[in-house]
Amino acid sequence: MQKNWSLKILNSFKKLSELDDDLKYIINKYNLPDSRKESNTFETLMKIIIGQQISRKAAESIYQKLKEEKITTYKNFLNTDDKLLKNLGLSFRKIIYIKDLAKNIYEKKIILNEFKKSSSEVVYNSLIKIKGIGKWTINNYQLFVLEDCDAWPGGDLAVQEAIKSLKNLDERPDENESNNIAEKWRPFRGSAALLLWHYYSKKND
Repeated sequence: MQKNWSLKILNSFKKLSELDDDLKYIINKYNLPDSRKESNTFETLMKIIIGQQISRKAAESIYQKLKEEKITTYKNFLNTDDKLLKNLGLSFRKIIYIKDLAKNIYEKKIILNEFKKSSSEVVYNSLIKIKGIGKWTINNYQLFVLEDCDAWPGGDLAVQEAIKSLKNLDERPDENESNNIAEKWRPFRGSAALLLWHYYSKKND
């Protein structure tokens, strides 16, 4: 079955199956996860911010409302009244975050297309300056947009739960413990996270 992953990601899955029998087990039992490749746009980063600390279903609902109102470009978002955005499901805090991102793109302080040829450090240092954008958001952007095979979201709860189940741990590992476990998967930790999310989703269907 065609998963639409880039050759780089497909190769990283193969390498991971050689590095770790538990990850090989995920691939053998559940096949590869479907591609979640996203375009390199304000809209994609907006979606990632919307998804912070809420369920994927809730985030998708808010995003669809914004799409229906044609508020998914940085110019339209900047020009939309905060009360309307709040009525569509966004918290005031996330409205501030997304407007700050939109303002940075509008003023060309952030040029997303340049990130395609930038190092992970440059991408991280550029995005971390924007309100509301932290490690989780940047890792998701690097992984799903830039296809950075080593972007590792060690603080993600679903990743931690998947590690606990897969490795038969007594307790869910915290971020530091997850990071230590993931050292074995370098330079493909991001791709390992894709497999762990896939595993977590299948286990909880």
